Amino acid sequence: MLKEGISSGGVGDASGRRMRWSLLRDLWVLAKARVVSLLVFTAAVGEILAPDALVHWESAVAGLLGIALAGGAGGVLNQIVEPVLDQHMRRTLHRPLAEGRISRGGAIVYAGVLMLAAMVILAWGTNPLTLGLTLVGTVGYGVVYTLYLKPSTPWNIVWGGLAGALPPLIGWTAITGSVSVLPLVLVLLIFVWTPAHFWPLAICCREDYAQACIPMLPVTHGVDRTRQEVLRYAVLTWLVSLAPVLLTGDWVYGGIAGISGAWFVGMALRLKGLPEGQEMDRYARRMFAYSISYLFLLFTALILGKLVMGYGFF
Repeated sequence: MLKEGISSGGVGDASGRRMRWSLLRDLWVLAKARVVSLLVFTAAVGEILAPDALVHWESAVAGLLGIALAGGAGGVLNQIVEPVLDQHMRRTLHRPLAEGRISRGGAIVYAGVLMLAAMVILAWGTNPLTLGLTLVGTVGYGVVYTLYLKPSTPWNIVWGGLAGALPPLIGWTAITGSVSVLPLVLVLLIFVWTPAHFWPLAICCREDYAQACIPMLPVTHGVDRTRQEVLRYAVLTWLVSLAPVLLTGDWVYGGIAGISGAWFVGMALRLKGLPEGQEMDRYARRMFAYSISYLFLLFTALILGKLVMGYGFF
């Protein structure tokens, strides 16, 4: 009997651990932690580029924590609105809300806790400007983009992308409490990168978007028009990525931005030239994956450039 009790207890403990890990994993997915990690990284670069970043390390830490929590809240809000739509998309049908593993009420509480914690940390550890910009970004993505832009216009990702472009500026303001030219250029860089980054994925998922009645550009304007826009925005991204060189004289960053941007434009040109079909879809997904690495490389190069060049700021 004792052995049976121990065995039963062991099975129960193992089952409990699996349930706890499953819940943690669902909360991680619900907060779109992988997307948030890129937001936090670009915000961290904004902080590193700011003058006297090491002196104000407490504000830097508070800023990153606040951005991470607010970004997670925005991701939860996005999924609270869209569980039915997510069920029609192969890319999203296994999300926690779409499969009913977490209730909408529970998700609302989770988003509220994340947002409240973000506001407290930012109000305590940074400044009103940083708090305000973070609120604008969260509401812009979780509410304006999700509720109004995404279901109503094929240019949703263009205007909605502004919310995701703010972290470098938020990181800068967490340190300085003010706005400057360099972080604004980085905001513009992410803003023009976003359509060239996302529309290749939208091309791959165009049938799912059509089934879900979401007016993404490949659904409303066709694949050829979408590929033309991808090329336009890839060229814009390349040009804007070179602007920090004019501000800082940073040839280390400039070299990396020039080469990686040319590669990005080359991928857009090839995508435009491929005939519609499975090969085009595979290449579009490849370009989507590269675009993430491309942005990561650009912002890493900014850090490297500052370390090597030690330039001043405007």
